[in-house]
Amino acid sequence: MNNQEQKSALRKEILQKRNSLSLPQISSKSKSIQEKLMGRIEFIESKSIGMYFPIGSEVQTNEIIRNALELEKIVLLPRVVLKDLHFFVVDKHDFEQDLFGVNKFGIKEPKKTNMKLDFIDLLIVPGIVFDCHGYRIGYGYGYYDKFMAEKKFSKSIGLAYDFQVAKSPIPKFEYDKRIDILITESGIQIFDTL
Repeated sequence: MNNQEQKSALRKEILQKRNSLSLPQISSKSKSIQEKLMGRIEFIESKSIGMYFPIGSEVQTNEIIRNALELEKIVLLPRVVLKDLHFFVVDKHDFEQDLFGVNKFGIKEPKKTNMKLDFIDLLIVPGIVFDCHGYRIGYGYGYYDKFMAEKKFSKSIGLAYDFQVAKSPIPKFEYDKRIDILITESGIQIFDTL
């Protein structure tokens, strides 16, 4: 089995496990993960935060977004433009009025695309599998790796359930980018920068 096949097999296995979680399990685990993130100095000191809208069984982010807006942080959410991920500023009004569209993957995204930042303090990254070195497996489209390669952010934090952390290093390619910190319901892993 080559590296690409290994990644695909691992993605499928963990995705099945994640999709078997009940709504109360997703809610409970997500609450714990979100609380840990909001207690981190990286979150507290950030003025701008790049978030993601969860899809399906992903770790929920609504509490983080709500809290960040209440703290008057600049909240940015991603939108796929052609083959790239762009982060756009959203506000309380956008959420209250649900002013979002849905992209081809069924993920909510900002409708207004006139407000961007050149640099984001904290980038919150979704994923399907993470490993002990900070590498991740996403859905296989490479949007986040491409965005992260541009290094337009200060720190990146991945959110995952415990079982999404691989016990051994995952196969990686030259274009795969590492996150700085991983938060699960039972703990926090900080990865040394290479």
